[in-house]
Amino acid sequence: MNIEALENKIIEKLKGKLTDLLVDAFPEKPQDFVFTHPKGAVLVHYQGGNYGNIECVGAVFQNKKMEFAITLVTRSLRTKNSGAYELLDEVKSILTGFQIDGCSKMHPTKEGFLSENNGVWQYAINFEFTTPSIETEED
Repeated sequence: MNIEALENKIIEKLKGKLTDLLVDAFPEKPQDFVFTHPKGAVLVHYQGGNYGNIECVGAVFQNKKMEFAITLVTRSLRTKNSGAYELLDEVKSILTGFQIDGCSKMHPTKEGFLSENNGVWQYAINFEFTTPSIETEED
């Protein structure tokens, strides 16, 4: 499964649980993103990956550790049902243990404050999981 398909699976999972928020892929041009949702936005993007040791079984086989960042954009920090703190906990609860077919279960790796601008708060929480990376045969 490619990166975009994995990202879409994460978005689909979050959309199913966070029905009163905007859940989408991180914008291709973040500087053009206009936050208009009355409560908040949850934006998903691929942060990067690391490859494990090669397993020698006649072909190259490695585990790839993939990291996805979930950026939270809210109009409050502590407000019940829409504050950044509560949303961090909710996203952590939704994605911890979530497993996409062929991958290990997702687990959080870090979270933190990104910015605040005129009462719009941004936090991020990152998740990792592994997926196999296998040599493809040449024709």
